[in-house]
Amino acid sequence: MKIPEKKSSRFPFAFRLVILFLSVILLLIAWQHINDSSTDVEVNRDELIIAYVEQGDLIREVRAPGTLVPIALNFVSATSNGRVKEILLEASDAVTVGTVIMVLENPELAQAVDEAKLEVEVLQSAYNSLQQRWQQAILKQRIVVADYSARYQTTKLRREANEQLIDTGAVSKIAYSESLLLEQQLKFQHTLEVELLNSLPKLSEAELIAAQAKTNKATRQLLLQEKLADDLNVKATRTGIIQEVSLREGEPFKVGTVLARIAEQNNLKAQLRVQEGQVKEVLKGQNVLLSAGGKNATGIVKRINPSVKQGVVIVDVYFTDKALVGARPDLRIDGVIELEHLTDVLKLKRPVFTQENSSSSLFVLNEAQTLAQRKQISFGKSSVDVIEVLSELKLGDRVIVSSTNKYHKLNTIALR
Repeated sequence: MKIPEKKSSRFPFAFRLVILFLSVILLLIAWQHINDSSTDVEVNRDELIIAYVEQGDLIREVRAPGTLVPIALNFVSATSNGRVKEILLEASDAVTVGTVIMVLENPELAQAVDEAKLEVEVLQSAYNSLQQRWQQAILKQRIVVADYSARYQTTKLRREANEQLIDTGAVSKIAYSESLLLEQQLKFQHTLEVELLNSLPKLSEAELIAAQAKTNKATRQLLLQEKLADDLNVKATRTGIIQEVSLREGEPFKVGTVLARIAEQNNLKAQLRVQEGQVKEVLKGQNVLLSAGGKNATGIVKRINPSVKQGVVIVDVYFTDKALVGARPDLRIDGVIELEHLTDVLKLKRPVFTQENSSSSLFVLNEAQTLAQRKQISFGKSSVDVIEVLSELKLGDRVIVSSTNKYHKLNTIALR
């Protein structure tokens, strides 16, 4: 008779050992989790930044650095060809209207001025001579008119006398007819000479106007040459600060070359460099607070550049009242653009890594300020350092707003 062999119990024993080992690991993990979530972790209050939930107005702002630049630059350009003889002032020097910045040279201009003066003198002399000749011509014509007038009156008297004597037979009819014809001839000639005399002033005026026009043209040419010569002394046309002197001594230049740039110190604007992600809410007409060196001034957004360069957008801000004390071109400034003014909202000092219109997990202190419990807080709109609270917090709550990344596994921490 065959006796059946007993099955080995070694496999069930090993299986039980595995189960026991896994159970121990799970217990250790659970214990660690309970230990991490316990309130045994104490944090020094001085290591944290704790803020109060407040109620009031919230001004949404965008901060941006910038510089002061002239609203309009005054470019001083060359009006002729030449060469720089001497530079008297450099960039950053203050100037007033008429201040000489540099001296230029152009020998051809001096010769052109002399030739223009001579031309004016010649034409002016010709005008004076023409005027004298016309005065003499009018005077001679007056003499002619007077002569014909006298001769006409004489023949008229003779004709009247002959008319009275013709009936007596003392004067023949032929003599009377000759005196009558002579009277009519002299009368006609006298009339023509009078008309000629009357037309001479208009003729003289026309010729004198033409001669004067030539003289005026030469005079204007002289003035132009003199101005070009005077422009060799390059002068400031506005009161301000020299921004740049483009040339150096001895350097040649052509007509239209920019010699210097002048900025009016009291006619400045701010150019703020706003980050591309923040400029979407910046609009024309928004108020701006500008500051530099501890001094403040107010402004208004006038222009927003449509293009983006290197991640920033240029926003032009004009002063609404007085410019900054000590303002000058290229001065570095800080600007705060007011986007929106919210009234009567719950607000909190903006926690680190918190974005507007989002939620964040923060530690909220109990009334005794001994424990801080983690809560999920909903936020609304924000400014630079303040954010609107939408839920899970009430007025007066204290919240840890500094970084708590090293406590990310804890739901509760104790404060000491």
